[in-house]
Amino acid sequence: MNRNNVNRNNMNQCDIVQDLLPLYYDDACTPASRDFVKQHLQTCEKCRKTYAGLKNTSIDDAIKNESVGILERHAKKERTLAYKAGVVIALLLLVPIIITFIVSMSSGGGLGVFAVLTASMILVASLIVVPLMSNQKRLAKSILAGVGSLLLIYFFVDRMNGGGEFILWSIPTIFGLSIVCFPLVIRNIELPPVLSDKKALITMTWNTLWLFLTIFEVCNHSGDVAGMQAGYTISLILMTGIWLIFLTARYLPVNVWVKAGMILMISCIWTAFSQDVYVYFMEHKKQITILAADFSNWSDATCTNANVYTLILILGGIISVSLLAYGMIKKKHNH
Repeated sequence: MNRNNVNRNNMNQCDIVQDLLPLYYDDACTPASRDFVKQHLQTCEKCRKTYAGLKNTSIDDAIKNESVGILERHAKKERTLAYKAGVVIALLLLVPIIITFIVSMSSGGGLGVFAVLTASMILVASLIVVPLMSNQKRLAKSILAGVGSLLLIYFFVDRMNGGGEFILWSIPTIFGLSIVCFPLVIRNIELPPVLSDKKALITMTWNTLWLFLTIFEVCNHSGDVAGMQAGYTISLILMTGIWLIFLTARYLPVNVWVKAGMILMISCIWTAFSQDVYVYFMEHKKQITILAADFSNWSDATCTNANVYTLILILGGIISVSLLAYGMIKKKHNH
């Protein structure tokens, strides 16, 4: 009877250990359970074999490697098909180019239309063929190729019209496209380590330079010196506020609540006094619009502007000070 009880106890322990082995293998059981399983494995050959089977991952590794191989072959096949599709589309785009070339040469009309059509087909190819035939950085390559082909169209059209307008068309176009596309391009470009964490700063600098270059080219082309001065003054006031907000958001070493308070305060001050700054530089007049505030008078344009600016300063000041105070309290609490 004692031997039967011992065997029954061992069988009961094996059942318990068999249930605990997966948790023991993953080190997910309690310390008491782990000690119990460890002691049992020292005396039970059957459970040791089961545990050894759990540790044998050769089949799982083989399945995993085979899955990786299948995915890689599928991806390679997809890339090959995309590349072939890109080649076919590129060949189809050559058809109208060849036809236009033959017609232009046979009619003696020159190569102007042919050149414009060629540049137009390059633009289409940059948006369709380049993504299909590229393995990496497709968006950046498509944008760069598209902008280059668009400038090529401008160049040939300008040559057809007698020349002199290419720079005037190109600079504003590049500036407008840069606002949207430059962040996407620079995000996919690998920069030197010293510049890798300054992509936002590079983007802001790039767009600011192209803004001033656009004002210069447009006004210089028309000979509008006064317009250039006004454009530069407005742009300086505008970009000063934007740069202060950008530098605060990107580089000020404080928590998000303090940044929000600082940005709101800058925005309110810029809104309330930017017109006064413009009048000072352009008309050489000193004025502070909010001094004309009269909340009983909303019919006069000057009073209305002063009332709005004053409300912006008051409400924005209250909210910004509240955010700054909360951020300081939050910082102190975290410390």
